[in-house]
Formats: sequence, structure tokens, C-alpha cells
Amino acid sequence: MKKLLTSSLFLIVFVFSFAQNSSIDFEIKNLGITVDGFFKNYTVITKFDDSDNLIDFSSEIKAKSVETGIDSRDEHLLEEDYFHTLKYPLITLDVAELYKKPNNKYSAKVNLRIKGKVKQFTIQLKVEITENQRKITSNFEINRKDFHVGGGGFIMGKTVKIAVVHVEKI
Repeated sequence: MKKLLTSSLFLIVFVFSFAQNSSIDFEIKNLGITVDGFFKNYTVITKFDDSDNLIDFSSEIKAKSVETGIDSRDEHLLEEDYFHTLKYPLITLDVAELYKKPNNKYSAKVNLRIKGKVKQFTIQLKVEITENQRKITSNFEINRKDFHVGGGGFIMGKTVKIAVVHVEKI
């Protein structure tokens, strides 16, 4: 279970800051049961143009900030077979290409780095802008095995579902 949670969290590498109402959550199957968690410490940097179009973003997650609700599992996720936080303290996400679509939606080709491994894939984003805040949301999946997180066992699923919400004041 710990391995599944850790894998999910690191994927969330993706993206957002300590702003109020922001979160990076994940879930993974372990022995057929859904295990969930989140990262406590992360930063997200966004850039918007004068017309409030998203033009760039990046994120950095402190891998040791993973939380699953079980302290012993969280500690295990910090070890070499999961996040190996002594050697790889950060999970990062950078945009390679960003395309605006209708209705404030975006398609982003991103580079996710976990445990020194980089994987490029495409995620979808939605931007909602009000008078005093910008909210960016994204839901995507990653394969924990692409990043050598959690070993090769069949007990833990390989798909990690990630949900990111980033809220920043204008």
C-alpha cells in the first residue's frame, strides 16, 4: 500500500503551490483497495499574458512531504525502493509545449522527473479566472514503473491517478 501511495504522490509532481485551496492528491490500487494521499510541500510557478492566457508553468514537490494517513507507510515511501528522498529530494514538472484550446482549456506536453527519471507526456488543464483569483485544475494518470517507484510486484497497481488544483490570488 505504501508503495502505491508513494508512486501516486510522486507523479503529482506536477504542479502547484501552497496557495489556499491548492492541492496535489493521488490514488493507487494496492491489493485491490484504493489508497490515497497527497503532498504537503510544493511550489507552482505560473505565467499568464496580459489577456489572462496561461503561457507557462512549472512545479517542484518535496518528495518527503508525502502523506497517506499512516506514518509508517509514509516513512517507507521515503526509502530507496520508492522515492529515495535522500538522493532525489524533489519531484519536478516542466512544460515543453502548451496549447490553448476553447473554453479556457489547455493541452500541455510536460516533462515529469521522479527519482532522476524523466518522462514526457501530455496532460489537460482547465483555467478558471475570477476577479481576484486564478484556478488551474488537472487530472491525469502516470505509470509508477516508468519512474522505478515501488518495485515490480503485482500487489500494487502501476497506474497512479493524480488530481491537481492550484489557486492563486491575482
